Formats: sequence, structure tokens, C-alpha cells
Amino acid sequence: MKQILLAITITLLMHPALAQGRGQVPPGTADMPGSSGAVEGEAGCSSPGSEGMPDTDAEYLKLVNQAAKSGLRSQRYIGSLIELGLHYNRIGKYTQACSALTKALAIVDSGALKPTPIANRVPDKIIEHHGNDTVSAEVIHQPLPYEETLEALFPPLVESEIATNKFVNAEIHIKRQIKLATANEVSGKINLMSAYGQYANLLKKMKRTREAAIYQKKADDINATFKGL
Repeated sequence: MKQILLAITITLLMHPALAQGRGQVPPGTADMPGSSGAVEGEAGCSSPGSEGMPDTDAEYLKLVNQAAKSGLRSQRYIGSLIELGLHYNRIGKYTQACSALTKALAIVDSGALKPTPIANRVPDKIIEHHGNDTVSAEVIHQPLPYEETLEALFPPLVESEIATNKFVNAEIHIKRQIKLATANEVSGKINLMSAYGQYANLLKKMKRTREAAIYQKKADDINATFKGL
């Protein structure tokens, strides 16, 4: 019996703000000073936090300083601040995480990245390639720098704000997160489910239990639509 193998290649599916440390090259970074077309985390390299590299403050601060050479409003610099904030959250330094992530958001909100009009968005496209014994599928994804950067930024920012009792700011940002997830079909239901769950957690801490139950149900309802294999 002929064996059919399915291989899926995803093109530009990573959040571009975080791509440089995760084995992807965000648009425009190939020609960045010091890049030479490759970035930390590509095949043959170890990214900070991965096996073989110390997950230390110094490593992430080094990446921030390197990214700053591309410009303090560059997508690469914003991404490095998000990675720094994620690192600080992992090790419980929530005040430092909040500072780094708030700085990244301020740069985005200053106009460094622009929203992609809904009318200009192109749905993901799947192209199948048929070989003798294999069928592969390539997913072509339109980069959405503004939307995908905020999708990567809001959850850890809200996490750090909840941990530092900045509940008012956390609620503002989580509402933006929900609005973004609701309007952005590319992100899918998982981001919205996560946002509802995070909002429910925040509302519990604010002693708003009735509202918390509403948003937890929203999260549970989305979760219930996913079917196991």
C-alpha cells in the first residue's frame, strides 16, 4: 500500500515581533546592521531561553541593546522588549516585566507600527504540493506587524500588571486585547479564549465575581467548540 505522508510548511506564521529569537526572520530584518541575513535562533543557533543558552537577565538585555541599533522604533527593538518582559515574568520579576512591556506598548502606540485595514487583509492560503508518495501543504500567511505584535504583547503585560496590583491598567489593556482578538480573524478563537480567561482571573482579584463568571463562561464556551483528535 502506498504510504501518504503529510508535511505542512507554515510561511511567516510567527509573530513578527518575536520572530528574531524563534527561528524566523521578520520582514526587513535581513538587511539590518549586524544581521547578515541571519538572526539569533535560526537553525544552528540557540536563542535565549532555549537549551544551550543561559536564561539570564544579561542575555536578554544584550539582545535589547543589539536591537536598539536597528532603531528605537523598529519592530526588532519592540520584539526584544517583549522577549525581555516574557523573561522577567518567567522568573517572577513582574515590576521589571511591566516596565519593559509598557515601554514596548508605548512605542507601538506612538505610531511605530500601523494597523492593517481589514479591507487589505488576505486570508491564509493553503497550497498543496503532490509528490509520488507524499502530499505537502504550504500555508501562506500575510504578516500583520501591528496586530500580531500586540497579540504577543498584551497577555504578558496584563500578567505583569495583575502581579503588581495594577488592576486598572490591566483591565484597560485586556479590553484592548479582547477587541483585537474579536476583530482579527487571523488570530483565531484561541487568542480570544485566552483573553476571556485572563479577564476572568483579573475580575476575581478585583472581587467582581459575577462578571468573572460571565467571562469564564465565554472562555469555556469557546473551549467546548474544540474537538479532540
